[in-house]
Amino acid sequence: MKSENEQGGNGEICRPDIDFNDKNLNIYQAQYPIHVYEVDPRGNLSVLSVCNFLQDAGSAHAAKLGISVLELQNKNYTWVLARMKIRMHAYPFCRKQLKVYTWPSGCDRLFALRDFYVTDSGGRPVCSAVSSFVIIDTGNRRPVRVQSFIDQIKPVGVPHVLPDKPVKLPEPERLDLQQRFRVRYRDMDINQHVNNVSYIEWAVESAPHHIKRNHLISELEINFLREAVFGDCILGGCRAEDQSDNEFLHSMVRENDGLEVARARTVWMNGEL
Repeated sequence: MKSENEQGGNGEICRPDIDFNDKNLNIYQAQYPIHVYEVDPRGNLSVLSVCNFLQDAGSAHAAKLGISVLELQNKNYTWVLARMKIRMHAYPFCRKQLKVYTWPSGCDRLFALRDFYVTDSGGRPVCSAVSSFVIIDTGNRRPVRVQSFIDQIKPVGVPHVLPDKPVKLPEPERLDLQQRFRVRYRDMDINQHVNNVSYIEWAVESAPHHIKRNHLISELEINFLREAVFGDCILGGCRAEDQSDNEFLHSMVRENDGLEVARARTVWMNGEL
């Protein structure tokens, strides 16, 4: 995948047929500069930074709609990210400007869906993503129906930015590589469990070094299965899914009880410039 250039990589770019300036649509816009601490060793925007931008924009929009985590917690509920699928189209360099568009995009059974579309300052696609959230009753820790919440926030009725929504990923038959990660205080979020981006960091970190050094992620999909909290030790591992050695399944397991806390899939493209 070439930096600074638009490339389909693992499929054609799905351009949203949306007028983002239509004030009648429930679309939130936010701009983010790419700082020097948000790039990888080659100076490209990092996937982890992209995920942080998406999380920030989605959270800001939820607050604007009156359904932020803090507002739900006052009613004994909270949002929990369950699944996410991201497709990268380009990797801009440091100091470039990004624009993130996000909107509620309906529901799928117990899941509330939210779409994201990221461009550079020239309007060229950088990233497309679809996420699935559940609303948890904080008293019994069980999911509740999201339809009533969806009805309040007027989802945008357009096709998703990706042809496929996030799905349940298969469990790896084995793990060829494994690393041990301890949950740090900085990994914790407002729900008092591990922040979503930390799981993604562990998945990326568990990929073989030669893959990280010479390739860039073109697609990332993750399922969040269980909570992890401060002090937990997580065993993160992966295995190659094809002979070309560019697609991996990842699994993150809590060491003290052997339960899987997250599962991911990454697809990598040649990243030599």
